[in-house]
Amino acid sequence: MSRFVTVASLETDDILAEIFREFVFWADDDILHCGDGPWVLSHVCRSWRKITLTHPEVWSTIHLEDPDFDSLGVINARWDDADDDLEDTSQRLFDLLNLALARSQNVPLNVKLNVSSTDDESGLSVRLIRAVVAHSNRWKSADLTITTDNLPLFAPIRNRLSLLTELTLGSTTLGVFAQPFPFTNNAPRLERVDLNGFHHRITSLPWRSIRHFSEMHIFRSPPSATESYLNLLRTNPELESVELTYSSRASSPQSSVTHRSLRRLVTSEPDILRHLNLPKLEELVVSEPKDGTFAAIASLLQRSRCSLRSLHLAGFALVDKEALAIFGSCNQSLRELTLVSTGYDEHVKTILELLMRKLHDTSFLSSLEVLKIIISRDYDEMRPMKKPYAISFIDDTFVDMVVARWDRRLTANSGPHLKRVFVLVELPSTVGLSKSRGVEHLRRMGDEGLDVFVRARDPRGLDFEQDAKDISYVYDV
Repeated sequence: MSRFVTVASLETDDILAEIFREFVFWADDDILHCGDGPWVLSHVCRSWRKITLTHPEVWSTIHLEDPDFDSLGVINARWDDADDDLEDTSQRLFDLLNLALARSQNVPLNVKLNVSSTDDESGLSVRLIRAVVAHSNRWKSADLTITTDNLPLFAPIRNRLSLLTELTLGSTTLGVFAQPFPFTNNAPRLERVDLNGFHHRITSLPWRSIRHFSEMHIFRSPPSATESYLNLLRTNPELESVELTYSSRASSPQSSVTHRSLRRLVTSEPDILRHLNLPKLEELVVSEPKDGTFAAIASLLQRSRCSLRSLHLAGFALVDKEALAIFGSCNQSLRELTLVSTGYDEHVKTILELLMRKLHDTSFLSSLEVLKIIISRDYDEMRPMKKPYAISFIDDTFVDMVVARWDRRLTANSGPHLKRVFVLVELPSTVGLSKSRGVEHLRRMGDEGLDVFVRARDPRGLDFEQDAKDISYVYDV
């Protein structure tokens, strides 16, 4: 009853304002596009306009891309107090940004600045960056694209980031951005940092407060990358989540690192996996395994003696049966298993069939509660197909395995049972499920409470170029 009273006592306007704020945040629209975001909400009706103008949090997301002068096409006297006497398009865009900032009043801001060009004749890009930087004392999250040209424009944020909790730095440079970014070392609340094309060595950061860190290098990795990341972990024992995407070069790290706080690790580099000891590791994500990755994972888990709860393997078939070797060290603790493969070939077929057979024995991965399998399309091969794929592991024996693990809930002292099954095959496919047995069993378990989702794309949809909205699925449970 108390919960009902609390909800019922909320003002309708406050509820709508929170919905609007969430919509604007997740829509991620450029604030200068008058046909999107809060501008649209403020012109639906009189009551919605009142809400958007009296609740500054609706304007708390400031997203800027490189100026698009066509975006003013929908501005007229009815929209956002735009003044017909503005001298030119750039001035009108600048005024539009300032209007949004004014309407946000003093609430914390979620900022995304992807303004990489600063050489437009009007000087608008520079003015836009400076206007948002002037409010850096209100930044709660910041996603910044840094270039050699715009780097000096961010100098004023130094010592003004008292509210900042999340920071993302990206670069348009192909390779590692070479210039230091020395402006963020005094951000006492900063907890999450994501670097894309930046190296942590040239970025001033308040490491004592940071708990989640990621660094990505797609085109070129910094020299001695593995050694630098090991040193990062060695000197920052408070980190709880680390994501490292890079290509290691031949190296021989001086020593291994034991990290007693890290609970989540995302990497595919065997070089660093071989030199880590992570006794608190709970979640491991491997996106693009290389030769030696799975052997290094098995060694890591055995060495760490951790209670791994979640394992996400993408591209798992590249190493075939080696992927199964890692389950020995997490057989009793693993709660969630996700397998993702791009395409479906004999390697994928073999490992999935083997895994399904092993899962029939409920003592294998005995604590498993969530099983996800995704077979996705290879977008590098978007061409018509002559025949559908035969997805052999989705059959009635697969259903028998699900039934056995679901029914464990009925046995006293049986421990955890399967709670969610998610299987998505995005390829035109035929599967071995019988509607009279397999499909009906899955639906029955769904009615009993199992979260079950099994989909395979209609085998008649062989053309990869058809829009997603035209894709139909069979065996949709």
